[in-house]
Amino acid sequence: MNVLLFAGLTLRELMRRRLVAAVALLTVIIAAFTAWGLHRLATAIVDGAPISEPGVRGTAAGIVILLAFLFSFVVALGASLVGAPAMGESVANGEILAVLARPVRRAELVLGRWLGTLVALAVYVAAAGGLELIVVRLTTGYVPPHPLTALAYLAGLAAGIVAAMLFGLGWIGGIVESIGLALGNQRLADAGTVVALVFPSDALWRGALYALQPAVFGAIAANANANGNVNPFTVTSPPPPALLAWACGWVIVVLVAGVVAFRARDL
Repeated sequence: MNVLLFAGLTLRELMRRRLVAAVALLTVIIAAFTAWGLHRLATAIVDGAPISEPGVRGTAAGIVILLAFLFSFVVALGASLVGAPAMGESVANGEILAVLARPVRRAELVLGRWLGTLVALAVYVAAAGGLELIVVRLTTGYVPPHPLTALAYLAGLAAGIVAAMLFGLGWIGGIVESIGLALGNQRLADAGTVVALVFPSDALWRGALYALQPAVFGAIAANANANGNVNPFTVTSPPPPALLAWACGWVIVVLVAGVVAFRARDL
């Protein structure tokens, strides 16, 4: 019960921040610009004729993937900005001492803060991502193959509350692995695999990418990979279940490490 109590308090604290209102306003502005751009695409005239429906939807599919890629960095950065001060501010201003004076375990406090932050970020991912997908649907008629699965993968990026730099490093590791496999360079591929295993956030991004891209994109990616060409915005298959299990396990390991470190900290 204490964990849920601290989670609720964390959500209330986040809602009182000006950052929430600013992020909400910027999200609506970005969605409005997306709607404007996609409407221009859907109504564009090329050589005296409108763009064909398959052409509009294919372009919209590529735009959705690029938006998801940028959004993944927003989620990682947001996790860092929101999660980093979740405990630090309470420790700095002494509020933590008043809380721990009651019969409360430190582990419950950490888990509650983590859960509240995770729920807040997951709600934002669902709201902002859903808004963008609705805009795409209304302006172009395009709907990704598995939009809810993609949103779930993107929400998972926030679970570890990792720094944006580590997320970028994991993404680069995935690119290095793909280049190594395409060039037949096993050492390069192994190096990328090691980085992707140490920071498995790239597996979640690949899962979201696979859920968003049309089947034709996957076929093109498979043909390009066979010819030694690598495109970081297409994948040929979803991440294996073992890698997804490790990504979940990684979150648990980091969370447990945070609990242990806080329990041993001298306040």
